[in-house]
Amino acid sequence: MKGIAVILLILASSSLCAQRKANFGKQPKDNKKGRAIKLYGEPKLDRSPTDWTKLRLEYVLGLGASSFLGDLGGQDGPGLPFVYDFEPTQTRYAISGGVRYFLREYHALRGSLSYARLRGSDATTNYPNRKYRNLNFKSPVIELAGMYELHLLKPQTLHLAGARNSRVFNGNRFGAYASAGTGLFFFNPKAQFNGDWYALKPLGTEGQGLPEGPEPYRRLSFAFPLGGGVTYLLNWNYTIGLDFEYRWTATDYIDDASGYYYDNAAIVAANGKLAGTLANPSVLLDDVPEPDWYTVNQPRGGSENNDTYLFLQLTLSHALGPAITNKPIKQKKKKPKQLYKDKKKALKEGRKARSYNNRKIKNKKKRFKNPKLNFGKRRKRSKIRTF
Repeated sequence: MKGIAVILLILASSSLCAQRKANFGKQPKDNKKGRAIKLYGEPKLDRSPTDWTKLRLEYVLGLGASSFLGDLGGQDGPGLPFVYDFEPTQTRYAISGGVRYFLREYHALRGSLSYARLRGSDATTNYPNRKYRNLNFKSPVIELAGMYELHLLKPQTLHLAGARNSRVFNGNRFGAYASAGTGLFFFNPKAQFNGDWYALKPLGTEGQGLPEGPEPYRRLSFAFPLGGGVTYLLNWNYTIGLDFEYRWTATDYIDDASGYYYDNAAIVAANGKLAGTLANPSVLLDDVPEPDWYTVNQPRGGSENNDTYLFLQLTLSHALGPAITNKPIKQKKKKPKQLYKDKKKALKEGRKARSYNNRKIKNKKKRFKNPKLNFGKRRKRSKIRTF
């Protein structure tokens, strides 16, 4: 019975030792001499409500696709609003860079500078009215925008108390936000003819500046982005994300088509033959079913709605502040340099390295005292000479 009781006592003590947690989940090795293993307690985590202020400034880079949604091209039917008239073959690229600053924990402002390419062509649709109109364009877009972001979800991180440069994840790495804002952008539509591209604004393709014609449009206009995105927090304050922004504009001339056809002969007389051809390129086609669709006072574009465009970008952002990492933090006793050198030398010679756990070395270390060094020189007394 005594033997059974001893065995049960040993099993109970071993289970208790196994339940003790090591530092951040790493279990230390057992001591060969059977001594009690010294475990470090987990460091305290600071749950300060102002912790988000350490990472309130971020730099953001974006790269992705841009698409034009206006009067040219589109699906096989009349023009539709929003993304219902989206034509994938006319997708081009967009690049952006900016800064995000958190005013509050879930409220941020973002400024961005973007460069994109937009394109549209009636050759991509089978709807007769648009296909035989035969218009095409491309345009660069340079946009400066400011947006407000409402962060619905943010990654959860905590930092170690007393160590402001050491932070760890606390569960969630995902984030989500909605954004809205305003911006200013520059555009310059061009059309292709005989393999070359020509700027359309100076040609006045809808009779701009001519008698009873519309006023010339400006190539600088306002944009109103609306969208949102999702993010995923990586190590060292880097975050990747997917950002979608749909932009309404204050102009209908990004594609140079908005109003009605003007007298083509008057355009040729005022601006030249090239202007007349690009004002009504349906004359370049032989199989136009209804040439009257493209004559004076017939609609050349949809003036009821302004042009729009959208960006879909992959983003990479970096926050300035204490580094965030999920690497386990280990608490180790610092070893003397001499011990490290002795261990390295012993490994090379194939023998066992000495350890400060040895009682003789410990006792020597206790008996050792620093010598008292008096660096000051004592003044010698001068001897009195007698004559």
